[in-house]
Formats: sequence, structure tokens, C-alpha cells
Amino acid sequence: MDILITNNPLCRDHFTGIYYVEFADISAHAVLQRVRDLVHIGHVVLTHPRAGGLPPGTSPYKSVLVSAERDMQVAVQFLEATENAVKAYENARTEFAEKHLVDFQKLDLSLLTKVK
Repeated sequence: MDILITNNPLCRDHFTGIYYVEFADISAHAVLQRVRDLVHIGHVVLTHPRAGGLPPGTSPYKSVLVSAERDMQVAVQFLEATENAVKAYENARTEFAEKHLVDFQKLDLSLLTKVK
């Protein structure tokens, strides 16, 4: 079962049972750091870390799907994409109006519902 790294409660609830969901109440930047750590040990990124082309800091939620299986060789293209995303989010905005949080969660969820 592939692994969904997310800080989005809607994604957690929607994809539980479909993917192994690793959920934490952390920043989008921290989600990307976790994905990077998994790529370093051989997991393959299945959804692009910058899916949707949203600028960093546009949403407080981030969800990335990675393979359950590990490859013994780290795929350079996945590592580069993830490292670039981590760097892009380093100075991203982290505070968002409470009234918009559900909309941000739905947007993040919609980016993943097209997968598989």
C-alpha cells in the first residue's frame, strides 16, 4: 500500500484504507521535509511535491504520495524535485485565516483525487 504523507485532515479521512496515511499536524514545509527523508531511503515520489503549480505559501496543506516499496538506488529526479520543493517552502507564509482552512483542505484533496 503506497504512503500518503499529509497534514490535511480531509485527505487523511478520504484516503485511509486506500493508502497508508501518515498524518501529522505540521506545516506544508515539514510535510515536504518528511517526503525528502523518505526519498533519501529509496521511496519513489508518485505525485509531484509541487502538484497544482501553486506558489509556496498559498496553502497551509500539502499531501504527497510515495511508493511503499523502496528502491536501493535513490532516483535523482525525485530527489531534485523534492529538494527544490523543500527550498521553495522554506520562507513560505505559515498563517492563514481560519475561515479559509476548509477551502484549502478541499483544494489539496482535489489534487489527489485524480491519482490512480
